[in-house]
Amino acid sequence: MVATFISGETQFPEFTTVLLVNDVPVEYYDSDIKKVVSRRHWRVNDIMEETFLRDFGTGDVYTRMKTSSHIMMKRSNHTQAGVHVYQVFTACDLEDNTLNRFFVISAYDGEEKCQYDAIRHTQNTMIPEFVWSKVTREIKQMTYTNLYQPLCVRTLRRYLQEDKNILLRKERPRVRVIQKTEPHSGRTQVSCVATGFYPRRVNMTLLRDGRPVPDRELTGGEVLPNGDGTYQLRRSLSVSEEELRERHRYTCTVSHLSVDNKLDVNWEPEAPAHTVLISAVLIAVLVLAALIITAIVLCRRRRHTGIKNLCPSAAGVKYAAAQKSDADSSSSSSVS
Repeated sequence: MVATFISGETQFPEFTTVLLVNDVPVEYYDSDIKKVVSRRHWRVNDIMEETFLRDFGTGDVYTRMKTSSHIMMKRSNHTQAGVHVYQVFTACDLEDNTLNRFFVISAYDGEEKCQYDAIRHTQNTMIPEFVWSKVTREIKQMTYTNLYQPLCVRTLRRYLQEDKNILLRKERPRVRVIQKTEPHSGRTQVSCVATGFYPRRVNMTLLRDGRPVPDRELTGGEVLPNGDGTYQLRRSLSVSEEELRERHRYTCTVSHLSVDNKLDVNWEPEAPAHTVLISAVLIAVLVLAALIITAIVLCRRRRHTGIKNLCPSAAGVKYAAAQKSDADSSSSSSVS
C-alpha cells in the first residue's frame, strides 16, 4: 500500500491510498470520496467485520501521517503556505503461503525518515520525535500483529485467488536492438529494448564482444508501464565513429520469468560507405581478372586441340595482314 498525505493547497485530495498486489492496483481510497474503491467496485463477500477493519486501518493511517507531517514541517521550519508531501510505503510478502516480510517505510518530501519491521518489531529512525516509548512500542506491536498482518495476508490471498488470471500471468518480452544517429553529436546510439513483458521484474544486460558494458556508459534502465498492463525497458549506449569502425559485436540479453533461457539479440555496425565502395571496386577487379584468365586458358586449350582459327597466334595475324595487303595492291592494278 502506498499512502500519501499532502499539506498545502493543491488540486489533489489531501489523503490517498493505493493498494497493489504485485504491481497491479486493486484498491483506491481518498479523502474526497471517503470510501474504498476496488477493481470490481464492490465485492459481495466483504463482510461487515472486514469493512470495519479496513475503515479503522484507513483512519489510523491518516491520523498518524497527518501528525508525522506536522512534526516534519516544524523540524524543517516549513510554513503552512508551502506544499509538502508525507508518504508511507507498506508491504507484506507471501511466499509458500507464509508471511516472510512485512515492513513500513515513511518519507517526507522524498527523503526516507523511518523504517519499521512489522515481523521483528524493530524500528530504525533518525528523527527523535519518531522514536517510540516502551508503551507505544507495545501498542504498535499488538496492532500490527493482531490487525494489519492478518488483514494484509487475507487481502493478498483473496486477490491472488479471484484475479489469478491477471496477477499470476506471464507475458514474454519482445527484444530488439535499434540504432539511431544522435542529432547534436553525430554519434550512434545503440539501444537494447524489451517490451510487452509481465510481471515487472526483468534483467537486461548489454554486451560488447561478449563482455557486459559498464553501467556508467549506459543510460536508461527504468522499467516503465505500457498501456496494456505490460512493461518495457530500454538501455542505451552512445557509440563514436571510431568505435563503429572497430566493428564490435553488441548483444542484448534479457532474462524473465516467462522464458526458460535468456533471450539474446545481436547487432553489428554496418561498414562505412567508403569501405563498401572500395570493397565493390576490388570485387569488380577480381571478377574481371578471373574472366581474362579464363579466356586465355580456354583459347590455349582450343589452339592445342587444332581449332586455330578461334585463337590465332601473333605470327598468324601478321601473315593474314600481309596477304590482305597484297590482294588489295593487285586489285588496284587491274582497275588501272
